[in-house]
Amino acid sequence: MVSQLLEAKGYRSYSPSYTIERQYSDRIKQIEAALFPGYVFCRFAPSEFLPVVSTPAVQQVVGIGPHPQVISDEEIDCIQRGVQHGRGVTPCTYLQTGQRVRVRTGALCGVEGLLVQIRNQHRLVIAADILQRAVSLEIDARQVVPV
Repeated sequence: MVSQLLEAKGYRSYSPSYTIERQYSDRIKQIEAALFPGYVFCRFAPSEFLPVVSTPAVQQVVGIGPHPQVISDEEIDCIQRGVQHGRGVTPCTYLQTGQRVRVRTGALCGVEGLLVQIRNQHRLVIAADILQRAVSLEIDARQVVPV
C-alpha cells in the first residue's frame, strides 16, 4: 500500500517480496510476503522529505535524527537481482560475520554478499546494511570467489 501511495506521488519505490507455501488441511497455497517487513525503499531528494513522511502509513524514514540515510544503488541492485533470480529467496538474520564473496558466473555474476552454510547447503546473503536486514538465496559455492 505504501509503495502505491508513494508512486502515486511520483516517487520510485521498491518493496521486494518472496513466495511462501502455506499448508492447509486440503491444499497448499502460495502467498507473497515482504522480504523486509515494514520497509519500502524510495528514491527522493532530501528536500522532498516532508511529502514522503506525510504519506499515509509511513511512520518514519530510516536515518540518523532528521537526516535520511542513503541505501546505495549497488545494494538495491544486488537485492533486485537476487529476488529476480528467485531460487530459494527467503529473509534471513542479518550477519555481521562471515566471508564476503562475489558471484563469478551465472545470472548473479558480480553480485556480492556473504557466503553461509545452513544444513549442508550454501546460501548467499545479500544485505541492506543501513536497515540491518538481509535476504539469502541458494547458491553453488563453486560460483563464488572471495572479495
